Amino acid sequence: MSTEPKGAGSAHTIVRSPADVLRLVVAAVAFALLLLVELFFGSALVEFTAQLLQGASALPSWLLTGVVIVTRIGVTVVFWVGLVVSLWRRRFRLLLTMVVAVLASTVIYTLVDDALETRRESLVTLNDTVLVVFDEGDYPTAAALAAAIALLTAAAPWLSRRGRRLGWTLVVLLAVSRFLTAPVSFDSPVAFASGWFAGAAVLVAMGAPARRASRDSVMDGLTGVGVDLAELEPAAVDARGSTPYFGTTTDGHRLFVKVLGEDERSADLLFRMYRRVLPRDLGDERPFSSLRRAVEHEALVALAARDAGVRTPRLVAFAACEPASFVLAYEAIEGASWDRFTADELTPDKVTALWELVQILRRHRIAHRDLRLANLFLGADGEVWLIDFGFSELAASDTLLATDLAELLTSMASVVGPEASIAAGYAAVGDDIVEALPRLRSFALSGATRSAVKADPELLPGVERAVRAATGA
Repeated sequence: MSTEPKGAGSAHTIVRSPADVLRLVVAAVAFALLLLVELFFGSALVEFTAQLLQGASALPSWLLTGVVIVTRIGVTVVFWVGLVVSLWRRRFRLLLTMVVAVLASTVIYTLVDDALETRRESLVTLNDTVLVVFDEGDYPTAAALAAAIALLTAAAPWLSRRGRRLGWTLVVLLAVSRFLTAPVSFDSPVAFASGWFAGAAVLVAMGAPARRASRDSVMDGLTGVGVDLAELEPAAVDARGSTPYFGTTTDGHRLFVKVLGEDERSADLLFRMYRRVLPRDLGDERPFSSLRRAVEHEALVALAARDAGVRTPRLVAFAACEPASFVLAYEAIEGASWDRFTADELTPDKVTALWELVQILRRHRIAHRDLRLANLFLGADGEVWLIDFGFSELAASDTLLATDLAELLTSMASVVGPEASIAAGYAAVGDDIVEALPRLRSFALSGATRSAVKADPELLPGVERAVRAATGA
């Protein structure tokens, strides 16, 4: 079984991945819900399951015995082969992580095992003469099942996609075989949940190999869609939610390349989950069904904004690369973001040009949703650009459009002052600027703008006063 995910970066780089944090949150919720179900409905569900599946005893004993034996032998062989390969490849970090996961799962399952008192006889009886090599059918115990699941969960970042699929197939079959052959109870589901939770917790605590796409993988992905690169180097820019690069094509064109993978997807889901539980209306839409759909949406909004007349870099390519990542390539523009300029450098004509772009977005009901200074760009030729539509929405609600106003007014005020910021905004949108008032709250602003508000406690009240003074609200 391969222990090197295709296209991944250096296996020696250990990180704490948002994907592992998300997996831990889901595992913890599932584990807690399962324990609550067992606590309040355990006896009834065990009785119901025993009656519902009692027909399984009518299946030929030799058939079930064969399936169980093949599954258990497969799990045993894969475990020992994986252990030998890990030792041979000197994957000591992997081995340590697996050992800690097994110990953690054993402790967790032992703590909850005493509560699992409701049991019925097993659903099927197997051929004991064949099962004698597995301790007369008692293999595996529930604790061993929990350990196997914890081991696989903890080892997953080191495994290839094929290896993970094989491992989970065998473990699920092992859990089913135990469920059929052991007395009916909640111990198999709880063992599964406790092992999953333990493995996920160990990954978050100890870290795992970075699973971001490598430079070569990104270049291969772009080559596959007709963009041949001569160079691709990491970009030291503020690009939240993606891994940025600068590239040069074989014919000399400069590109800005952003890569989004499982980590970025998981971080986005965690962020949306956090915002969902806040007691405020943030206007968020439902998460996309997959990372591919999320990246395609960003490309769509960027194309729509450019077609509407917004000055934003041209989309050159959309590509897929391993492991499970997607790439957007834009034409690179020379210049700098507005967070690198002083108030004197951001002259009124530049601020006016920026508001003209924002007015185009508003007229077409496109919400940028991240109009912080880092996403406002001044080209080397003096032109103003808007970049990064990764969090944007089409056919946006009034709430999102008002939040854009509040974000831009406040972020600009942190540089040029509240009066100058609101004067420019009022000149562009008129009395509609009053729509920003309900959104002039820290919870509605980006993290970068909130930091500016914390650094200057008078900033947000000053913006609100200036809006009221300009509109008479």
